[in-house]
This record gives sequence, C-alpha cells and structure tokens, in this order.
Amino acid sequence: MKLSDKARVAFLMAVALPGMGFTQSAGKLPEFEVASIKPYVTDPSVMWTGVEDAKLPDLSVNENRTLNIINLNLRDLVALAYGVGGAQVVAPAWQTDPTWTETRFAVVAKVPADGNKKDVTRMLQALLAERFHLVAHREEKAIPVFALEIGKGPLKLKDVKGDEDSSSPGCTRSFGTQPAWFTATCTRMTSARMVQAIQRLGPSYFDKPVVDLTGLTGVYDFSVEWVGRSYLDNGGSGPSMFAAVEKLGLKFVSTNHAMDLIVVDHCDKQPTEN
Repeated sequence: MKLSDKARVAFLMAVALPGMGFTQSAGKLPEFEVASIKPYVTDPSVMWTGVEDAKLPDLSVNENRTLNIINLNLRDLVALAYGVGGAQVVAPAWQTDPTWTETRFAVVAKVPADGNKKDVTRMLQALLAERFHLVAHREEKAIPVFALEIGKGPLKLKDVKGDEDSSSPGCTRSFGTQPAWFTATCTRMTSARMVQAIQRLGPSYFDKPVVDLTGLTGVYDFSVEWVGRSYLDNGGSGPSMFAAVEKLGLKFVSTNHAMDLIVVDHCDKQPTEN
C-alpha cells in the first residue's frame, strides 16, 4: 500500500501535532501487507436471523493475522481508526447528505508478522488516507456529553481475572424474544471499552459523545437488553438503552466534558480501486 505524497504529508501532520495525544515513531508508517475495501450489503437471507453482523466491529485480528470489519459507514470507520465514538467525528458535510451514513463498507486486511495491536489503528488510519483520501485532525474541546457513572444499585458486572489482552474483548449482539428487542453479551471489557461498545450497540440513543467517568479499573463481562429507539418513539414499550445500563448499576448523565474530536477536513465518498 503506497500513500500519495499529499495524503502522507496530511496524515503525518495529523498524527504529529503536539498535545493531541498521538505518538509516531520516525520512519515509514505501519501498513497492512494487503487490504481490500468494498461496499457491504447484508445478505437478505440472514437479515433477521441474528447471524449476520452479530459481532460488533472492532480491531481484533484473527490467528491468520487478518482484520475483518463489516457493515460500517465512513463515520464509524474513522471512529474505529482513531479510537473514539461516532459522535466525536465532526464532518459538517456528512450531516446534510445521508449517503455518507447509508453507504457501508467491508474491510479485509492482512497485518504484517511483525505488527502489533497498537500498529493496527495507525494502519487503518493510513488505509483510509490512501483509499478515501481522508485528511483529519484532532481537537480537544469542552462539549456536551453523556458521561457513564456509577449508579445507585449494586454493580452487575462480572469481574474477569487476568490480563485484558489475554483474549479478544468484544460484544456479540442478537435479536431478542420480542419484536424490536435486542440483546448483547460483552466480554473482557474495560470501562473505557464498555462505554464505546454501548454507544455502538445503540447509536440512535446517543446524539452526543460518551465518556467513561466510572473510575472502574477492572475487566468485565456483562449483558444488556434493550429496544430500538425508533420503536419507542413510535409508541412501543420496552427498556431503552439507558434503562438497560441502569440495570448494570451504572447510569448516563448529561454534562460538559473536555473531549478529543476528530475533525474531517476532506474525505471521498467512495474508495479508490483495490
């Protein structure tokens, strides 16, 4: 994978700005050995079976050093690459054109044998810079957020012993026993991963960024059950995502907090050819 001179300079500037939380070693940027980005459409035959798209996309790499990401739009790809929630990606042009969020992609990429977990985020950033000509920068700003805090009841999180990296953390979602109900089982999650996973499970509930203010330091397994936001808005009944979180002994509180924002300066709607 070769970045154009313009894209490489823009990417290096984005990761090297002082005070923005990036670290970049000297020399060549880490790159995937090979990568493919294609439009993604859910197979209609498995649309409501709870099989397709059950795994919440993350940057976990399988035993063959392959990264597989499916069913993400550009905003979510950028959020995943930069380690933020979708609401922290600021792209004014995307707000007025629904094709940015309606068009979804699948990414398959091979990580070099000497690559490590931290390299994967920068590899994905470089891939987006090359294929979508993405130019973005970080800004820190105090903005309205949903803060995850400890609630009133006892915590209903299973404390998992051992290193969080001993197995891949993640969430698997499925359809519930009633229409418009959903369930998810999440494993080996730090509180920082937890708050981002909850946002990705129920994105329609979060019109503001989310931040972890629980102070929890462990690694946890947990399950949540909720109904879709549109279902509630149209007169349906069932637990909202906020109610599901409260059952875990946690709560979301609206407040202001300094957050990292990823500001998109330029991005193409479609990737260049594989």
